[in-house]
Amino acid sequence: MNSLLIKDRRATGLLKRVRQDVNHLRDDIGNLLSHTTKETLPNSARELAGQAKQQLAAGGAYAANRLRNFRGQPQSQCAGLVGGAVVLGLLAFGAYSLFKHNGNAQQVADEVKDEIADSI
Repeated sequence: MNSLLIKDRRATGLLKRVRQDVNHLRDDIGNLLSHTTKETLPNSARELAGQAKQQLAAGGAYAANRLRNFRGQPQSQCAGLVGGAVVLGLLAFGAYSLFKHNGNAQQVADEVKDEIADSI
């Protein structure tokens, strides 16, 4: 607003103070963003990258250790693992067949319902 249009001195003074406060706030926000991008975030990003590297290295070492242990296991344990995988596969196939059968039954029921609705 143009202060010349407002005849009230108090309102004009308050508008000037608000304008100054907004300018100060704008400057403070700019300074905060500048400081954050230059100082705070790079350190945090470096720390996060370092932690990620450490976790990846630890995970790789763990996986290598498990693989070495797995190679050293007797054949009977490997056969047990294969047998367990087969059993899980059969259970999954049974569940798939059951759901597939129920889906077909629902489809047939919907078709019969549509035929009855058409005939009425």
